[in-house]
Amino acid sequence: MERFRKADRLLKVKKSGNGLRGILYKFEWDTSVSPNKCHLVKMESASFNTTDVEVVKRQFGMIGSKPVTSDNYIDVNHRVIWTNDDYDEWERCMLIDYPDEASREEEGIEINYERYHEDCDQYLYDERANLNVEVDGVIVCFAVLGLWDGNHNRAKTFGDNVRNILYSDCDYVDWYCDRYNVRCDASHHDGTNHYLYRVAKDREQAERLVDAIAYKDMTEEEFRKATRSLRPYVAKVYGW
Repeated sequence: MERFRKADRLLKVKKSGNGLRGILYKFEWDTSVSPNKCHLVKMESASFNTTDVEVVKRQFGMIGSKPVTSDNYIDVNHRVIWTNDDYDEWERCMLIDYPDEASREEEGIEINYERYHEDCDQYLYDERANLNVEVDGVIVCFAVLGLWDGNHNRAKTFGDNVRNILYSDCDYVDWYCDRYNVRCDASHHDGTNHYLYRVAKDREQAERLVDAIAYKDMTEEEFRKATRSLRPYVAKVYGW
């Protein structure tokens, strides 16, 4: 059996006769056990006359999902805040909500990339409202920029409100929490930028950190040791 994870979904793929069977689960968080544990709720399943796992993943909107090895209880690795890089999942949900083509035409519902990005923009507006949260300190970003001439470390401050981080001019953006931090992966025509957001105690320390990252080769590990996690502010809003 193979298992693949994407956001709050888990897909199990196993052999079934001469083909494959896929079972899609949703994570249900069980904070009575641990803040970082969940169990699985079955959503749907189907059998396929194919041995190609990618066909099964595509059917369930799990293209781009990551392999995992654990079962039943799964450590929290990736809690999505907002992304515009999950068209397959959006399309699958739209087809569940609007399965009949005639009714979609009558209501003016179109399932295409233009509608997808319109919805993403609205969701991003909503997340900025959700994360209108002030922090005790100054948010600093440790950025690894993937440019045409290689990776470059840079830094930037974002004031004292979490919503300030939710802006980007990159093509595809994924803001998320891992177990300890708030991060972002942002793709553009030259490559992918990786951002880590943490909290400095005040403006003076924030400016020193920006200088140290850009000009004094401060490492990400050193940056983490000098700052506090932004994750608790986000986790409190979403109940993580």
